[in-house]
Amino acid sequence: MRSSRAFPLHSFPPRLRLPRDGAADVRRPAALPEKVRHIAVRALGICCLAMVLQSPSAGQDTSRSIGSTVIEDGKTFLRGAGYIFTAPGRWEGPDWALAGGVLAGTAGAALLDDELLGLMNRNRGAAGDRLSDVTVLYGDGAVILPLAGGSYLAGLLLQNRWLRETAFLTASAILLSGTLSTVTKAVVGRARPYTGAGNHSFKPFTLSDDDYLSFPSGHVIVAFSVSGVLARRIGNPWAAAGLYLLAASTGWSRMYTLHHWLSDVFFGAATAAAVSSSLVTWYEGDGSPEKASSLRIVPHGNGLSVVWVF
Repeated sequence: MRSSRAFPLHSFPPRLRLPRDGAADVRRPAALPEKVRHIAVRALGICCLAMVLQSPSAGQDTSRSIGSTVIEDGKTFLRGAGYIFTAPGRWEGPDWALAGGVLAGTAGAALLDDELLGLMNRNRGAAGDRLSDVTVLYGDGAVILPLAGGSYLAGLLLQNRWLRETAFLTASAILLSGTLSTVTKAVVGRARPYTGAGNHSFKPFTLSDDDYLSFPSGHVIVAFSVSGVLARRIGNPWAAAGLYLLAASTGWSRMYTLHHWLSDVFFGAATAAAVSSSLVTWYEGDGSPEKASSLRIVPHGNGLSVVWVF
């Protein structure tokens, strides 16, 4: 259904003003038929299945019961959340430099916000409308989280450890990155492009006005969280390129429909990529249940030591 809201055209720079006739169509292009949307969702599911079948590490997991596995994964999620949310306290020089680079990149992207908005408006058409309606699904949490949940359940029932862990990490990355995104959106309170208020219009600590929840892009957070985890778990450069291209297309879709600025997309992508990479590195290092809360015997020069790791 098309929105009937009109745009406050007076606040757009002259080169970005939208036509008064059909202006609402710019905010939300005509939706694809429901049948096509269902096909797109099924295609995402088939792609997930294909990646699982191609994985060289999809082994059997018979070490624990389903109930104990779910409980351990729940504990691992909580420990992972603590690890991610306290990460700045462990940052060193290179980490702070990287964070500064992301902020500088976001500021640089903000300088191009208006230009890219104008480019989107000048190249709007039926084909772009339909493409954006498909690519946005990859960043739709209502689509991706059920797929991740179904994959996790399948991994449990099939005793496929790689599938279960990958689905678990995917859902965890989405939830953790999404939490950071939700808090940032509310604190920053940036106007969305379709409001016509400009990319420097803010209402800090906005909780319920969706028109001022632009920064960062939640859809991009979801898309890059999924791609970040899958790229690491699959370990194939061609697959990684395709996954990140798909995530980038979600960012394009959100800019095309005037829901986000370029700087919203850049910051969201960087945040999700950092969280997903850190989470997988932690999990494959000391974060997995098998490596947590256990006694270890550590050899050293004068003999052996028993160490409690938690």
